[in-house]
Amino acid sequence: MVLGVVLFASGVLVLYQLPDLPGWGVCLAVAVAAGASSSSARMHHVAPFLLGFAWALGHALLTYPDALPEGVEHGTFVVQGDVVSVPETRDGLTRFALRARALGHDGTVWHGDWRLRLSWKDAPALAPGDGVVVSARLRHVHGFASPGAWDYEGWLFRQGIRYTGYVVSAADPQHLPRVTDACCALDRWRQRIAHGVDELDIDRDSRAVIKALSIGDRSALSPRLRDVFAKTGTSHLMAISGLHIGLVAGLGFALISVLWRRIPRLPGRVPTRVAGAAGGLALGAAYALLAGMTLPTQRALIMLTVFAIALVARRRGQLPNTLALAAGCVLAWQPSAIVTAGFWLSFGAVAIIAMTLARTGSRLRWRRVIVLQLALGIGLWPLLVVFDLPTAPLAPVVNLVLIPVFGFTVVPLSLVGVSLLLPSPELGAAMLGVLDPWISLLLKSLAAVSRLEVSVHWLPLRDTLSALAVAAGMLLLLAPKGFPLRLLALPMLAMPWLPRGDSPESGGFVLHVLDVGQGLSSVIQTARHTLVFDTGPAYRSGFATSSAVLVPFLRSIGRTHIDRLVVSHGDIDHAGGIGELVADMPVRQFDSGEPGRVFGHSTACRAGDGWHWDGVEFRYLHPAAGQALSGNDASCVLRVSTPTASVLLTGDIERRVEQQLVTTAATLRSDIVVAPHHGSRSSSSEAFVAATNANVVIFANGWANRYGFPAAEIEQRWRSAGATPISTATAGSVSFTIRPDAGIGEPQCRRVHNRRFWWHRGGLAEGCHAVSSRGRQNVP
Repeated sequence: MVLGVVLFASGVLVLYQLPDLPGWGVCLAVAVAAGASSSSARMHHVAPFLLGFAWALGHALLTYPDALPEGVEHGTFVVQGDVVSVPETRDGLTRFALRARALGHDGTVWHGDWRLRLSWKDAPALAPGDGVVVSARLRHVHGFASPGAWDYEGWLFRQGIRYTGYVVSAADPQHLPRVTDACCALDRWRQRIAHGVDELDIDRDSRAVIKALSIGDRSALSPRLRDVFAKTGTSHLMAISGLHIGLVAGLGFALISVLWRRIPRLPGRVPTRVAGAAGGLALGAAYALLAGMTLPTQRALIMLTVFAIALVARRRGQLPNTLALAAGCVLAWQPSAIVTAGFWLSFGAVAIIAMTLARTGSRLRWRRVIVLQLALGIGLWPLLVVFDLPTAPLAPVVNLVLIPVFGFTVVPLSLVGVSLLLPSPELGAAMLGVLDPWISLLLKSLAAVSRLEVSVHWLPLRDTLSALAVAAGMLLLLAPKGFPLRLLALPMLAMPWLPRGDSPESGGFVLHVLDVGQGLSSVIQTARHTLVFDTGPAYRSGFATSSAVLVPFLRSIGRTHIDRLVVSHGDIDHAGGIGELVADMPVRQFDSGEPGRVFGHSTACRAGDGWHWDGVEFRYLHPAAGQALSGNDASCVLRVSTPTASVLLTGDIERRVEQQLVTTAATLRSDIVVAPHHGSRSSSSEAFVAATNANVVIFANGWANRYGFPAAEIEQRWRSAGATPISTATAGSVSFTIRPDAGIGEPQCRRVHNRRFWWHRGGLAEGCHAVSSRGRQNVP
């Protein structure tokens, strides 16, 4: 069974690596091939793989969210539908999922079934099941396609959401009938619990933790608190998953087993293990319902059900088969789980527990508990690395204390307290009030640990082969004594610490223009140094792409500090989140065109100043010393060059500064230009474009941005001058490698070369192919 499930999972995984989704014809052909190979003695091992591929493809085709007609994928629509989630309100902004039944646009109405994620400023009181008619600005889901960044599009795809938007105006939601199905009734109950917790006179962080652990609502967790959990390796405690549901089910099993044995005659009629398994499963299911039956809780419930059946059937000695069966059931129900960290961490944890107990014995004495927790901390480390998650060196020790503390005190008491809030608010409030100081003490202790310098670490893997080597090394380390090749474990585990072979050669560099939406953030990577040019936008909500995109990207390429940060000027789409960036990653030198407008202490960039790193020249071309400039025209202009190629970073300069550069700069000629001011009509004058004589122009834009950047005439102007345009809006992050002996290599565009089928294409990225050098030295 184990081999069959591994092959089935491999087929599912292959499907979820494809750039485009095949159609029903391919699905049928693969399914027929699976059936044919299953009856062949030579090919029967291929059948599970083909079945996994066909099953995942069929599931994706059936559940893929409906699309709007081409040409109307963004705009203002009249939307009629029902609220199908618990609305989350923060700082006056309410977010919720809406199941739309009808969409109207420019006099045309479409009827269908769309699941939307909407935001509503100063929304009226909304409850799950409410029918609404709103005028909303919709757009196709479009996340940040940069290495290391969270796959927002994939997260929404797994929820069946293809469009997001914000409400412009609305009718009274009470005018439409309320949906009365079971899901909405459950969510209304959860909403009442959330409101009850919000009204408690206890610490705000305690309320946030109680809501997260009882109903799965993490919206109230502050960024500071999330950072504490991340740095201590305890973020998993705030996400209801197999650990939580398993603990509750285990407590239920133990409690019911004890009570069952004390009641005469019952054990003789129904074995205690059966009663305990049924009771534990029932409590686990109740907890999953309370948490909203999210995809992780569904996965945990499937695992719990399979293990409960195995326990009743006395299959404890066949744990590998039971684990494989559970994994197969989860993938049959949720094929998309194969690309989530939760799936691998859940089954990895169970496998490590089984392997550890097989070596130490199954009786959980304190010494074995310590060994088990250390094995989990070490054993799950490769998976954390593979999924670009923080690896906290102190996590095994912290979790050794916190998992039992949370599992046996905070979680059960929170569940009992919130369950009492509705029938007896006073009693529920009293119980949660008693829990408040205990949670506060735990959070203060965690905060103290998070301030230790060794509290968090990031180790990027260079490629898939490295990830597989580390995973194999971990399995060998946990294997029984005497297992063949066990001595290879340590060399395999050392892979992340080996020198990276993908750093630029001395005399060359790599330009990365990241996809940060409507803003700019670029990285220049030389053999031993890193320069960041602008940090991208930040928003009033507190979200900053410096934390969401830039820092994860730097970690993904193995950089632990920034040698020089250049913030071209003070506009928020270029200088957002500097404080968060500096807190996450040390900065050795900080320059800016507007030192007085940006966060922190920076040195003014001045024309003529320059330096050399690893055979690469960096030189500022603007602003000149003594110029009193502000805003866009104060932008630092930086030219990065080698004997074979050059790059020009321009910030938001406009025509006046461009004219100065054309007349005063020694040379503007550059192979790659990051377009001034995102391709605005205020910039990219004809003289400037001609002076750069560029091969490639990169527009740093957000998809369907409200400014219409890049302007059509500006894009055409660059084309006419011989430059190939590339926009981060359609290409995602763009990377060019400049080699000392060969010049510019081919561009690497995230949405083209690393595409997944659930990502929005958003138009052709025509420039993401071989770039002509028009006969210059920089021929690849």
